[in-house]
Amino acid sequence: MKLLIVDHPAHHDYTISGEVINGIDLSVFPADATFKGNADTDAAGIHNVERIEGELHVTLGQHGLLYECAPVNGSHDWFGTGEWIDAADYDDEQCYIVATAAPENADYEKRSDGWTVTVPVVEEPEEPEAGEEQPIDEVEEPPGPGEDESTAEVVE
Repeated sequence: MKLLIVDHPAHHDYTISGEVINGIDLSVFPADATFKGNADTDAAGIHNVERIEGELHVTLGQHGLLYECAPVNGSHDWFGTGEWIDAADYDDEQCYIVATAAPENADYEKRSDGWTVTVPVVEEPEEPEAGEEQPIDEVEEPPGPGEDESTAEVVE
């Protein structure tokens, strides 16, 4: 079975076993049939089902939340990658949708109602108190007359 994960406004966790998703047995879905969802498939987070050359293809959704960091262009948009994955490789703790305006160093974080992105907190070195002296490991002397910076020596 192949899965396509799209951004969807309702968040679902998925339990997948063979061709059963969240308790809905899709193995009975015939070739050339048209998927008509109902309350059960909607509650299970199943958005489309089709058989392609005998193999079941199912569209599921993950919900992208507002970012928990500043977006790079003011948008909090999400989209699916458009790539089918093997159901056996599906991991409910992995985000399969993409935050389109997330900063480069953003981390994807799962919340109870969907996925968000955060930026790791970087510890800043403590600034010395006013009046405290900092040890100096190296002192660089400026170049003398006729020397350029590439020939200046560092004195320790």
